[in-house]
Amino acid sequence: MQLTIETLFNDPNVVKAVIDRVLALGLDEIYWKRYFDFEQTPSRVFKTYIGTVMGVVAGTIIDRNSGKPIRNRKSLGDGVGEVAYLGDSYQMDNDRLDMLKTLIDKFNVAKTADQSVAMNAIIAYITDDVRQCLLAPHKKMDLIVGRLRSTGKAEMGLAENKEGITMIDMELPVISLTPTAEQKKSIISYIKKEIGKLKTTVGKFIVMEMTEETFNKHFATSTEFQNTYKMLLGTAEISIGGGIITSTMANQLLTGVGLPPIRLIEEYISMEDGTIANAFADDKIVLLQSEKLGKMMWHEPYEASDPIPGKTYTRSEGGMYVSNVRTDQGRFMEYGCEWIPNFSNPNRIAIIDVA
Repeated sequence: MQLTIETLFNDPNVVKAVIDRVLALGLDEIYWKRYFDFEQTPSRVFKTYIGTVMGVVAGTIIDRNSGKPIRNRKSLGDGVGEVAYLGDSYQMDNDRLDMLKTLIDKFNVAKTADQSVAMNAIIAYITDDVRQCLLAPHKKMDLIVGRLRSTGKAEMGLAENKEGITMIDMELPVISLTPTAEQKKSIISYIKKEIGKLKTTVGKFIVMEMTEETFNKHFATSTEFQNTYKMLLGTAEISIGGGIITSTMANQLLTGVGLPPIRLIEEYISMEDGTIANAFADDKIVLLQSEKLGKMMWHEPYEASDPIPGKTYTRSEGGMYVSNVRTDQGRFMEYGCEWIPNFSNPNRIAIIDVA
């Protein structure tokens, strides 16, 4: 049988091979996966918990002949969450389709022994088209999770959701801290003091997240930081001017005085208007207690369960589908999914605003 563009995109094995290659290449890191794992919700609306019990309460020692004291689980704050609908349609331009047809023609005239090489060339060529389609919703979640982590809020307006709707407006009950101008001069002492206050009610923090600009502005140039670092090295002669101190050097000091290490966050996302934005806000120092912050809730899109005739569907993680269709307006590659991040303990995330 002769291979055509139609039979190519109608073959789920080929499309799956392309999807696997996109994920294997790792050209675009999916940042949100560091903090969340997928979890399916049976309905689009689900119950969400603001926080969970911090730890296990110590048991009671009782007399062997006495009854056991009755304990009640601490109540959890709760609310209702709803998955967001995501979807885009990408038109494949004629120039790329002409080139694809040329590669298919080479495959059709190749000897059997050479067809695997020719097919690899086809898969490599359409990988970028599938990459755009496959990773687009992940990048949107990167943007939302980055903003929620660093500010406690996420709003997706029309400027960031072209031809879509203003639909994302989330706010988390995080711990918000704002040092005075005087306290910012002694940022290490301030953070150490605030962590000490929170230790009995919130628990231990394992990492401080911030952008490189925030680190350079509020740590590397801090007089307290530089003087303390000189003392750590045992000499006052070393030059540690702005821009020379690295986060690795800083972590030697911070962990030495009982503070969590710094993790520099650079989560750059390509925006609809052609600009590139860092999902994580500047002038924010975020204290986290765990690498995992919750679940990425997903629900199966209706179209995946009731396919449109004439479309070819390939499934991916999180209930996402990638489809291909030829109409009188051209050939289109589309995706659809229903996702939203669900933070399990937002009231144990502390955000220090040093703007």
